[in-house]
Amino acid sequence: MKTFNALLMTAAVGLSSLGAWADNPVSASADNPQRRPHDKRNTVWIIGSDPRTDDVWILKGKAIDIYANTVKEGFQQSGVPNFIISDRANKAVFGIGGFVSFRTAYDWSNVIQNKDFVTYDIPMVKTPTNKQRLLMDAGTSRLFFKTIVNTKALGQIETYIETDFRGGDNVLRLREAYVSFKGLTFGQTATTFADLQAAPNTIDFQGPNAYTYNRNLMIRYHLHISPSWEFAIAAEMPGVSATTPTQAAYVIPQRVPDIPLYFQYNWNQGRSHLRASGLLRTMNYYDNIGQHTQTQLGWGAMLSGNIALCKAANFFGQIVYGEGVENYIQDLNGNGYDLVTDPNRLGRLQTLPAMGWLAGVQMNFSENWQMNAAYSQVSVWDKNNYFAQAPDTYRLSQYIVGNLFYNISPAFNVGVEYLYGTRKNVNGEKGHANRAQMRVQFNF
Repeated sequence: MKTFNALLMTAAVGLSSLGAWADNPVSASADNPQRRPHDKRNTVWIIGSDPRTDDVWILKGKAIDIYANTVKEGFQQSGVPNFIISDRANKAVFGIGGFVSFRTAYDWSNVIQNKDFVTYDIPMVKTPTNKQRLLMDAGTSRLFFKTIVNTKALGQIETYIETDFRGGDNVLRLREAYVSFKGLTFGQTATTFADLQAAPNTIDFQGPNAYTYNRNLMIRYHLHISPSWEFAIAAEMPGVSATTPTQAAYVIPQRVPDIPLYFQYNWNQGRSHLRASGLLRTMNYYDNIGQHTQTQLGWGAMLSGNIALCKAANFFGQIVYGEGVENYIQDLNGNGYDLVTDPNRLGRLQTLPAMGWLAGVQMNFSENWQMNAAYSQVSVWDKNNYFAQAPDTYRLSQYIVGNLFYNISPAFNVGVEYLYGTRKNVNGEKGHANRAQMRVQFNF
C-alpha cells in the first residue's frame, strides 16, 4: 500500500509540473467521433481543485473525454483505464491501467504446441503426445501508462507505454512505447499495415491467421484530410525471416525501412470505413557464391474495412496479396517465408507469392453481450519450382473462430470460444486441430 501511495504522489507531482509547462486545455478532437462521457466506474483525481469554485464533476468528465479521444479502437487495444489524474485546468492528463487476464483451454486432435492457436504449427501426424492437452495462461495480463499534455510549441503531445507478460518464462516485455504530436508518431506501436478494426475480438491472443499485424519501431505521419478521408505513411524497422541454403546465402542487417501507407474513407459518423493499403520492402542478403550483396523487392496490397450493418452488427474483413510480405501475416511471421531459395540460381534467394483473407461479423446484443464469428485463410504459391525441393512446405491453412463475451460489470468480463484450424502441405499432407477455451478478465 505504501508503494502504491508513493506512486500516486509521484504522479501527482509530475502532473502538476506538466500542467505548469502545458499551454491551453486539451480539447476534444472533431476527427474522432468516439467520445466517452464521464461515468461512476472511472476513478479520476483532479490535482489542485477547489470545491468552492470548481465543478469537480465536470472537470472529471472532461479529463475522461480528453483521454478517450486519443484511444485507438480495435484489435488488442487497451481502451480507457479506470484511473485517471488531471490538473484542474485539464491541461495535462495521466492514465494508468491494465487488466488481469486468465485463460484456460482444452486442445484435441492434433494439439498445437503453442499457447496461441497458430495454424502453421498444426502437426501433420497424430502421436500420443499431441492427442489432447489442458492449457492455462495468465501471460497476456497487461499494464499501460499514458500522458496527454497540451503545449504552446507542439500542441497536444501524447506519450504511451504498454507491457504484458509474454516474454520468456512470463517475463514482462515491452509491447508499445511511443510519443505522438501533430500527426507524427515516433516509437513502437502497431504497424501501419494493420487495420485494427478489420479483425474480430478473440480470446486467442494471436487472432486470425491471415490478419496483418506486427508491433514495429517506426516514424509515422497520419493526416485527417477531411472528416471522411485520412492518410498515413511510415518508415518502419524491417525484419526479414528467410529460409536460406546452407552456406550459399545468408540474411545481413537491413539498410532500408519498410514503407507502409494507406488511404481510408470513413462514413456513418465514423462507424464504417474502407481502407486501401500498400507496403514496399527492400530485403538485403549476401550471395556467398557470387560474393555480392543482393537485394530483393517485396511488395503487398491490401483492402480492408469495417461496415456497420445495423446498430447491433458490424461486418469486417480484409484481403492481402503480395511477395516478400509474409512476415506481416500472422501465420507466416518468423517462419522463413520472406525469402527462400531460388532453385535456378545457386546462392540467390527469391520471394514467394502469398495471399491472406478473412471475413467475419460482430454482434452486440446489448451493452453486456457480444458475439464474434470469423473465417480466415492463408495461401502460399510456388515460384521457379521451389516447392519441388521442399515437398513438406506449408501451402495453405484455415482458421475458424466463434466466441461469446459477457460483461458482468463494466470492468469484469468472461468469455468462451471455439477454434478450428487446418494446415495443408505441398505434398498433400493435412492436419487439423480444435480448441475450446474460456477467459476471465478484470480491467483496472
